[in-house]
Amino acid sequence: MKKHWMLVLMLVTLVLTSCGAKAVEQMTDATWEEGAARAPSMAAPQESKAVDYAENSAAGDITPMIIYNGSLNLVVLDSAKAQEDVQQLAEEFKGYVMASESYRYEQDLITINMTLRVPAEQFNEVMSRLRKMALSVDHDSVSSENVTQEYVDLESRLTALEAKAARLEELMEQAEDTEAVLAVYRELSATQQEIEQVKGRMQYLERSASMATITVTLTPDALSRPVEVAGWRPQGTAKRAVEAMLSAMQFLGDAFIWILIFVVPIVAVIGGVIYLIIKLLSRLFGRRKRSRQPAAPVTPAESK
Repeated sequence: MKKHWMLVLMLVTLVLTSCGAKAVEQMTDATWEEGAARAPSMAAPQESKAVDYAENSAAGDITPMIIYNGSLNLVVLDSAKAQEDVQQLAEEFKGYVMASESYRYEQDLITINMTLRVPAEQFNEVMSRLRKMALSVDHDSVSSENVTQEYVDLESRLTALEAKAARLEELMEQAEDTEAVLAVYRELSATQQEIEQVKGRMQYLERSASMATITVTLTPDALSRPVEVAGWRPQGTAKRAVEAMLSAMQFLGDAFIWILIFVVPIVAVIGGVIYLIIKLLSRLFGRRKRSRQPAAPVTPAESK
């Protein structure tokens, strides 16, 4: 029974140790170097790539792990022929075409999108060769992501997890009752799952850094050129016509608003004042005219 409690106590200690191992990604360089120096005594007897990389990192000899990505939009004479040339170029540099899609237009003109994977060390040369295939380059972009620190942190975590798994296996062999065996087995299964996740992420980073990704769009020259006949560009004329129409409509709209809000009220007020003045003057002059007229003479018949 005493031995059972000792196993449980050791299991709890390992669990707490694993929680501390998850904080490796946030270590400073000095702390990481100290942990890397202690790693060989904790790990299994066999030497792994992770341990070697950790030792090189502690010594300051780290090969940068960089993921390269490129994007090109190439104007070519014949997109179908250019597609074959791009595929041959990728194969020449030990790469491959990961994806390809095309869009067909009138007159059998085709625009093709291709995604290439080529060795990272040949990235710049492949980009240069692709540019030389084009009549012109409409778009050209290059980006990179340094994942060296993430990879080193994953290796340190993997070393700690493998050491923990080895110790759990020893505890399982020493366990005498079923309860202790099950407790150790559950912790060992969770640890092995974490190990697989870390290894999977490391493999992804290794593959991404070893093979650069290049996206190429092949546009036939007939689609890239504007419609032009003897120096006349109908699309420019249409654009100017639309702009003139919008300007005219804007002017008419502004004029209508000004007339409705500004001119009409002022004209109404002025017209009303003028009407009142005319009305007043007409009444005034009418009275004066009637007052100045002579009285009618009295006839003999009217006097009798």
